Amino acid sequence: MKLSALFLLTVLPSVAFAQSSVSGVVKDSVTGEPLANYIVTTSVKATEVRSTTDDQGHYKLSDLPPGSYRIDVDHPQSFGHTLARQITLASQDLEGIDFSFVVEGSITGKVVDENREPVPGIMVSLVSREYYLGAIGYFFPGIASETNDRGEYTLAHVKTGHPYFILAEKRNYKLAAHSEVPLNPKLRRRVPMRTWYPNVTAKEGAVALVLSPGERRDGIDIEVKKSPSYCIDGTLVSPHGAGPIDFSIEPQQPSSGSYAGGGSYVGTSSGTTSADGQFRICDLYPGTYRFTASENAQSTYIATMITITDRDLDNLKIAAMPGIPLDGEVVLDGEPPQKPVTSKLNVWLQPLLHPGLGNNARSDIPGPFSIPGLLLDEYIVHPSFNVPGLYLKDVTYGGKSVRSDVLRWGSADGGLRISLGHDGAKLSVRAIDKDGNPVADMRVLMLPAEAGSEAAVQSMLLTGATDQLGNYTSRTLAPGKYYVAAISDSFDATPESIGKIWRSRSRFKEVELAPNGTAQVSLEPVTIE
Repeated sequence: MKLSALFLLTVLPSVAFAQSSVSGVVKDSVTGEPLANYIVTTSVKATEVRSTTDDQGHYKLSDLPPGSYRIDVDHPQSFGHTLARQITLASQDLEGIDFSFVVEGSITGKVVDENREPVPGIMVSLVSREYYLGAIGYFFPGIASETNDRGEYTLAHVKTGHPYFILAEKRNYKLAAHSEVPLNPKLRRRVPMRTWYPNVTAKEGAVALVLSPGERRDGIDIEVKKSPSYCIDGTLVSPHGAGPIDFSIEPQQPSSGSYAGGGSYVGTSSGTTSADGQFRICDLYPGTYRFTASENAQSTYIATMITITDRDLDNLKIAAMPGIPLDGEVVLDGEPPQKPVTSKLNVWLQPLLHPGLGNNARSDIPGPFSIPGLLLDEYIVHPSFNVPGLYLKDVTYGGKSVRSDVLRWGSADGGLRISLGHDGAKLSVRAIDKDGNPVADMRVLMLPAEAGSEAAVQSMLLTGATDQLGNYTSRTLAPGKYYVAAISDSFDATPESIGKIWRSRSRFKEVELAPNGTAQVSLEPVTIE
């Protein structure tokens, strides 16, 4: 007996701390050539594990305990273009986890004026048209280039297979408190307008480009349009009275901010008022602008829309306001659970259009919470919790659901209400081919039956990925009917991609999840088209 006990004491620690590795090759999806200097990452208890591919495309992630992992691959100079695989690791090394990466493309061209002369110092940006929060919008994915002295630009690391528009505009990052542009509009120089490829000022007339893998698209020239110059002037005040207050102005759609693909905050035209709060901003062309002002590291703040038509706007009075506490509560829907919930819920308010305004709070489940000094602007509500059986039912503000909508703080009476269900269900998926063999690396789509439009598909669609054994288990889901499919196709939030999912839903398998239940389903992959 003593010898057996000693044997256990010496062996058990080595079992408990068994470590394994994952390795494979990253290669070009078209040519099959290995790709060097790509970054392969995963995480262990929030700690990143990283490997860089060598000249043969090889990578190895070591010291991984048994468990489920998401392996991500991207190029260090790309923005948001990641390839991912889900794997399950036991107590042995896992080899042959290869990635076929779609090599990105590039776009080059010139920006010229109406006389075909090059225009230096123009910012050229990619723009993506996508569904987000129930509507189609135009967003910056974060790829831009400023024209050189010859008017030339290069947009590198462009995601292929994705329709992009190209926007050219002049960005004046630093504004004086009082512009010296002449008071008489007839004496002002015409200013470059936002111009969409090839030569239109309305995004509805723009032409989208779609690149093939590794394609270099040259000769994409843009003829920038010009407009009469308009000005706005006025006074900024705060609860402390008039004084130097920071301000910024930015044209809308597209603009800085979050979107389905993540978000990009571009530089805006900004300045500081004079000591008496006066400002004068010129070189504006017709359109809608977002004007913001803040004081003392955003202790006071205001965001408002200003529309320029065919004349100056004079004597504006704009007041920056202090933050206001946002009170809320977390509630459990239905009968209380038999066992009290001891975990906390974290609620984060992500600013939609301005970085740095977000705030968060922690709450008991159920229980009240308060977010102090929340500045009046637009936010997205992100509740997060990790409690078995619990799922998010709804988030309301002033009686209106903002679960898949914008919270416009200060637009309604009442607080924030986060409703949780505690009769959640789980779905287990096994992807198989026609012969019943498991299929790895399939994307699993789970669409609630109540999604009744393409816009609802984007906001309600749940996704996952099968591991190398073809298996996937969902997080806790709301009970009800779902349409479920396994696909190998890539997709995003563009209307083209969401439309394919909407049209293909008749080939999804219907699954009913009972309260507190589990369901298992085998899926042969389908094609969305």
